[in-house]
Amino acid sequence: MEQEKLIKYQILLERLKAEIESYLKKSKDSAAAVEPDKGLGRLSRMEAMQDQQMVLELRRRKKRQLFEVSNALKRIEQQIYGDCIFCGKIISTDRLDIFPEVQTCVHCA
Repeated sequence: MEQEKLIKYQILLERLKAEIESYLKKSKDSAAAVEPDKGLGRLSRMEAMQDQQMVLELRRRKKRQLFEVSNALKRIEQQIYGDCIFCGKIISTDRLDIFPEVQTCVHCA
């Protein structure tokens, strides 16, 4: 891949990484366990628990995405970014523009 494109994707990935890390810091309190509170009614407590579960799932997905972004940055350092990890063919720039952390071409996905 051309050096100019690699720099573009590296900047994009670093921004994405910062956004994910920021979200994970901000949502940490929302993911905390719902305390039994005598002031909450049964339905309010159930809603709070449901909200907590939604935040936990989103945090799990963001952590996975952060892992994939970090791997993509490592692949840039190793100069193998943009190559499918299964077949070795070049991943299309259209795919990388949408999902810069992706590791596989459309065919192997």
